[in-house]
Amino acid sequence: MIKVYYFSGSGHSFAVAKYISQQLNCEIAEIDGKEERLSAEKTAVVVFPVYCQNIPKQVKIFLQNITSKYIVLIATYGKISYGRVLYEAQKLVSGEVIAGAYIPMGHTFLSGDYSFDTEILSPIIERIKSPQRVHIPKTRKNPLSNIFPAFRSRVSVEITKNEDCNNCGVCEKYCPVEALKNGRINSKCIRCLRCVTNCPQQALQYKNRRILKKYLDSFHKDEIVVYL
Repeated sequence: MIKVYYFSGSGHSFAVAKYISQQLNCEIAEIDGKEERLSAEKTAVVVFPVYCQNIPKQVKIFLQNITSKYIVLIATYGKISYGRVLYEAQKLVSGEVIAGAYIPMGHTFLSGDYSFDTEILSPIIERIKSPQRVHIPKTRKNPLSNIFPAFRSRVSVEITKNEDCNNCGVCEKYCPVEALKNGRINSKCIRCLRCVTNCPQQALQYKNRRILKKYLDSFHKDEIVVYL
């Protein structure tokens, strides 16, 4: 049995996960922090975004608890740097990693473009059908990336609520870190933008501060890496 799991802030990782589940005709499930829902499928495909060259906290917890025999790790990144998240992810799982990939997509803070080269995934889908252990090497990571990444995101991106908010609570439901109450954001926020993306009233907006704009304009990376 195969199952695709995903964590997605603004939709990029979901687009990849959805495509894989369609190609394999298998179930897809969102990583929501409720580890008791984990099933014992033979193969798990885990798709997640890179945040400040790190694995999102919720994904780390999930990887430590998953019990599948075979694991496929796919990281989407915003064309800046993926660090070494796949190497770190393989250290967290107890099953055999049989494939991995870094897929460049639109940045969470820049683009709503969810397109990607689907051919990247063709060899991975074939590997799932004939599993074989793979080793993901240790790649370069900025030594500063582990220094308060969530805080840096909060400083760099401002999220505001307008008068269209009707306190429906949808944003609270989608927030993975319980950082919202009636559309108001506290210091737990990791700026994944799930609240902004899923607000039915479009009452939440975000704005990149000048320092982040300058940083995002300075880098553009389209490197695709597949491990088989």
